[in-house]
Amino acid sequence: MPAPRRVQLSEINDLAEMIGEIFGLNKLYTREQMIAGLRKPVTRRDTLVIAEDGKPVSHIRVVYDRVSVYGCEFKVASIGAVSTRPEYRKRGYAGAILKLALKEMYDRGAKVLIVSGDRSLYRRNHCAPAGVLYHTRVERGFASPASGLTVRRVSPDDWHLLAPLHQAESVRFVRAADFISRLSFWWNCQSPELWLVERDGQPLAYAMLSLTWRDDPKERLREIHEYAGSRGALLDALPAIIAATDLREIRISALGHDAEFVHLLKQRGLAVREGHLGGTHRVIDLPGLMKALRPYLAERLSAKELRRLSFEQKGGRCAFRFGEEALEVTLSQAAPLVLGGPGAPSVKGDLGRVLSEIFPIAFPMPGFNYV
Repeated sequence: MPAPRRVQLSEINDLAEMIGEIFGLNKLYTREQMIAGLRKPVTRRDTLVIAEDGKPVSHIRVVYDRVSVYGCEFKVASIGAVSTRPEYRKRGYAGAILKLALKEMYDRGAKVLIVSGDRSLYRRNHCAPAGVLYHTRVERGFASPASGLTVRRVSPDDWHLLAPLHQAESVRFVRAADFISRLSFWWNCQSPELWLVERDGQPLAYAMLSLTWRDDPKERLREIHEYAGSRGALLDALPAIIAATDLREIRISALGHDAEFVHLLKQRGLAVREGHLGGTHRVIDLPGLMKALRPYLAERLSAKELRRLSFEQKGGRCAFRFGEEALEVTLSQAAPLVLGGPGAPSVKGDLGRVLSEIFPIAFPMPGFNYV
């Protein structure tokens, strides 16, 4: 098997043609846009391929970001555009690239992997559905527009208006002022619309409304893939956003830790159901993650309890220990245990009590950071 490696500059044109055809991106972007995006040094540095017959035939793009959870920052990795040319499939190429990518993620200090998809390749590599979301929907006519609020479409170039709202979120991606220029060129492949809610010219909230892969644009519905600011103002403004568009429905996903938003949704009589973050997730470095979250743990557990709590990881397994009690699980089980979600193992005794005090760890939706 050819060895996985970083893409070469001379291979960019062939790579653009490959992922453009496989994912239909050539219907959304010009060839020049795709090539320009893939040629960026920040993109080439973390683009891994297997080449055969003089061209890339399998590909994974890795993106590194930082996440802040209640003030504790740690590095995360995301993968996207995972693909192999049809005539080269079933040779283990994607698995070989992913194996190299996972090793590099660990070596570079990433703690959690975010995958936008869910298929056997990811499940075999310990990625699992994880995280907690609460879903509901609002339809045209569900309420009258609130007085005193205004809504307007803004663009990524208006990030300076949105940044203070985003920065005030307790769980979020950490973003430099120019982060838009560093995103994968397909970050907006779901045609996101940014809506800003204001009162007397003062920004109160914003929401990113995107299409989903599953839905036909003719259905006239969108899903909130990122939000920040006043939850009440955002809910009050949704009728005005719907009125300003041809949408018939907006789907809302409230983050699992966002008790205020969930309360407001239920208060308005909306039916709320529990789900998980999209795609799959994997814990890359459990001990390193918990070390980064030490200040968070110190506000949940006593100093004595913290001294007795430890975390280990080796190969595809990890362990949670509290004194003499221990729970050993696969990395596939670790993601829903740590981040919440379906399939989390049941834990009893003092270990179970302690873990219930600290888990699930809140985690953001990708939003702008979609890969």
